[in-house]
Amino acid sequence: MEILLFITKINNLNYKNIMNLCHSNEHTTCSQYSNTQEQKIEIVKIAKGDTFQLFSEQTQMVFAAKGSFHVFCKKVNNKRIKTGELVLIPLHRPCVLTALDDVTMLVMKLTTNIVFCERMSLDLLLGHISGSSKDEGIGLLKPHRRIMDFATSLLDCHVNDDINCSYYFDLKIRELFFLVRVYYDKKQVFNFFKPIYSGDFVFSNDIFKNLNHVKTVKELAETLNYSLSGFEKKFKRVFEMSPYQWMQEQRAKKIYHEINCSKKTFTEIAFEYGFSSPAHFNDFCRNYFKDTPGNVRKENRQWLAG
Repeated sequence: MEILLFITKINNLNYKNIMNLCHSNEHTTCSQYSNTQEQKIEIVKIAKGDTFQLFSEQTQMVFAAKGSFHVFCKKVNNKRIKTGELVLIPLHRPCVLTALDDVTMLVMKLTTNIVFCERMSLDLLLGHISGSSKDEGIGLLKPHRRIMDFATSLLDCHVNDDINCSYYFDLKIRELFFLVRVYYDKKQVFNFFKPIYSGDFVFSNDIFKNLNHVKTVKELAETLNYSLSGFEKKFKRVFEMSPYQWMQEQRAKKIYHEINCSKKTFTEIAFEYGFSSPAHFNDFCRNYFKDTPGNVRKENRQWLAG
C-alpha cells in the first residue's frame, strides 16, 4: 500500500520543478553523471496491455514497483510477476514483459561482481548450498517491506531529485545485494541467483576478481587460461564490447578517483597507470573526462572550498 501511494504521488508531480540537488551543475557535468539510455538503473513504465522487451547484454534485476506483468522468455512462459516482487533475468536471455495493469518497475543492470558483504559472495553461497541443477529460467523473490522501502527511496531520489549518477547507482545495487542477504534465507537467495550461475557468470566473475592484478588484455587472458583470440571472442560475447575497451573504462574510473580524491601529482598518477608521457595522460583525460586533469581537479577543489 505504501509504495502504491508513493507512485500515485510522484505521478502527480513535475519533478523538474522540485529538484533540490545542491550544486546541481557540478553533478550534471561530472563524468559519472549520465542522461543517456545506458543507465545502470532505469525506471520503466508500461501501459496496461503493452509489451516491453528486456535486452540481454547484462544480467538484470527487475523490481515491480507498481502493477503486475507476465514474463515470456526461454524456459519461462506466462509467469506472472506481482507488485513488490524482485525478478532476476540472466545474461543472454531476452524477455518480453506484458503489462496486466499500468506498470512501473526498476530495471537494474548488474555490471559488477556480486558480493553480499565482506563475509559472503555469490560464488561462495552457490558452492556451499546443494540443490537441483535444473535451470528455472529466472530468479524470483517474494515481496518484503524493507525491499519496498528501498525501492521507494530510490524512486524518490531518481525521479523527484533527478539523481542520475553511475556512482550512486553502483552503491544502490550493492545495497540491494546486502538487503537480499539480510532479509531472505540462504535457500531463497540461492534459488534467486542460481539461474545466472552458468559458464558466462563464472567467466565474468573471474574477470572482476583478477582485474586489479593485471595490466593488459593478454595478461588477463593468460590468468584465466585462455588463448588471446579465444578470450577476446568470449569476452565480447559476454560483455558486448572488446576487453581492451572495457579495461580502459575501468582504468578511467580509477584515474578519475585518483585525480579528485588523492594528493598525488599528475606525474605520479601517469607513471602509476603506465602512461608514456604527460601529454599521453592529458589526451586520455580529455577523451574520457572531456577536460584536462588539471581542470578536473580544480573544479573539485573549488567545490570543496565553496
